[in-house]
Amino acid sequence: MPKVQVLGLGAGGHAKVVIEILRLMEDVEVVALLDSNDTLWRSHVLGVPVLGGDDLLPDLYGKGIRTFFVGVGATGDMGPRRRLYRSTRAHGFDAITAIHPTAVISRTAQIGVGGTVMAGAIINAGAQIGEDVIVNSGALVEHDCVIGDHVHIAPGAKLASGVLVGDGSHIGLGAAIIQGKRIGRNAVVGAGAVVVRDIPDDVVVTGVPARVLRTRSGGDD
Repeated sequence: MPKVQVLGLGAGGHAKVVIEILRLMEDVEVVALLDSNDTLWRSHVLGVPVLGGDDLLPDLYGKGIRTFFVGVGATGDMGPRRRLYRSTRAHGFDAITAIHPTAVISRTAQIGVGGTVMAGAIINAGAQIGEDVIVNSGALVEHDCVIGDHVHIAPGAKLASGVLVGDGSHIGLGAAIIQGKRIGRNAVVGAGAVVVRDIPDDVVVTGVPARVLRTRSGGDD
């Protein structure tokens, strides 16, 4: 049976990680990458050619490539990744879900389409993960958490039971959120922060315990 041909959007470090995860799936082949940085065009990432920019999407769709992943990571602003994901879906492409075989995922957890679950991540019973979510290496999402769309849970972050994370938010490297707290939409929890109270929409929080550092603007597209 022929393999599913997959197109990657982005040709940086995050794309490398996703390519390696997808190569562990026997029925998938990453055949090409696109990137807005023209200095990367005609180069290769782990042997995968970078063909050009996003203007090639209609042509590649016409050639029968119908599946994609977003290889653009995010260190706080999920907007560029979210826009890329939505525009590619609007061209008719389907998003692939990439799950590393060393991730531990409960059978009762739900993982949305287009998500990436990296090596060593743990997602426990009853957790609900939205669309286009990154659960990065070694992150912990405890039971009954609800994670919105276009969220990045960075390496080593820990979410205790029943945490709610709004769409477009970023939970930073090694951050911890105690049980039952709500993180608003388009919020950023800084690296190493410890969240002990609810966090509103459109803010950046840092520290132990986490406090609002500043507000953000233009989170939703």
